[in-house]
Amino acid sequence: MRVLVLHADDAKTQKSVEALQRALEQSGGKVDLLSPKVAASSPVSAAPYGLVCVVTGYTGWWKPQLPVEMDNLLKKAMRLEGKKGGAFVRPGLLGSGKALRVLMGHMERQGVIVEDFGTIGGEQEAVSIAKRLQRLV
Repeated sequence: MRVLVLHADDAKTQKSVEALQRALEQSGGKVDLLSPKVAASSPVSAAPYGLVCVVTGYTGWWKPQLPVEMDNLLKKAMRLEGKKGGAFVRPGLLGSGKALRVLMGHMERQGVIVEDFGTIGGEQEAVSIAKRLQRLV
């Protein structure tokens, strides 16, 4: 199983993504991480991947918004049509559910079929998410 994880550059999200990567690789998957800094201005192809996950934070609780760089990264990604996907946000006091709906809307506009979603925080949550993602592929 090959997994592409698009993630934000902030430190908290980075720790969550690394925990998810470890959990997926322990179960036999190959995980490639891609952040907005790494992608720069080149387009990203999701063709060789069976699963595409997006992990990001958000701002605002009444009307949550994704970081602009994550929105741009999703727009640069090519060949996402029909791919299975997972949408995950960092937990916050308020607005996590609304932020998930916003993220899933962005992913579905690109053609991703979002089959798993939730908040991702520490190591234990990453392990349980990795087990759920294993069932998708």
